[in-house]
Amino acid sequence: MHRPSELFSLERTAGTGWLARLDVRTQLIVSLSAIAAVVASSRPWLPLAVFACCAVLWIVARVPLVAGLGRLAGPLGLAAVVCLLRALLTGTTPLAHFDLGPWRLIVTREGLAAGALIGSRVLGSVSVFILLCSITSAGQLFSALGWARLPRTWVEIAMLMHRYILILRAQVVAVIAAQRVRLGYGNFSRSMTSMANLAGLVMLRSMDQAEKSHEAMVARGFSGSFPIPPLAAMPRRQRWITGAGVALVASAYLLTQWGLP
Repeated sequence: MHRPSELFSLERTAGTGWLARLDVRTQLIVSLSAIAAVVASSRPWLPLAVFACCAVLWIVARVPLVAGLGRLAGPLGLAAVVCLLRALLTGTTPLAHFDLGPWRLIVTREGLAAGALIGSRVLGSVSVFILLCSITSAGQLFSALGWARLPRTWVEIAMLMHRYILILRAQVVAVIAAQRVRLGYGNFSRSMTSMANLAGLVMLRSMDQAEKSHEAMVARGFSGSFPIPPLAAMPRRQRWITGAGVALVASAYLLTQWGLP
């Protein structure tokens, strides 16, 4: 049976340089503190500053900037919907209005401000998460989660999810390529049919893969838990870097909460 460090490192990190060479526990602690500060922020300045810093660090770590921005598209789409609903359904001070048939949609100042804050929080926190995943491998992250004393069941489920998401994604890519060869996306009607077939096929293959994986694990003497590779003791230098990173995040939070107008 493959070792976990080999099994869960199919998708290697794209980041390089000094940032990727930091201890994974340093990366995890500073990233979590940054996400907590962004989520707790009541003003958009800190989330936007965190996003700008992450964009710079993507370049420093040699992560393709286009790829990083592309991964933000999905979360930002959901955030945009929430922002729009807040702007239309909350608040009392009218800012603008639009007529949609018999309905009049009114954008309020309070709703727009609340929606902008939500959008900035999503932008900042997701950019930190993308940076973390770009500069370290999944195997190291799972080891760090085990070091942090997270419930072992959670870590094992995350390991399995990561492993088989990559497998199913490869199957999805193969099916889409086969559909394109057969002109499955030639027009709108065919595209909808192909997408429906793709969703059903992926669901069936995922169930089939689950059965095969269970049989393979039983055949290899699966004892009920996966071995999580332990981490060596954190060097003192890395501890200082971790403390400095957390202190910097806390200072930025306090400055943006009470220091800025």
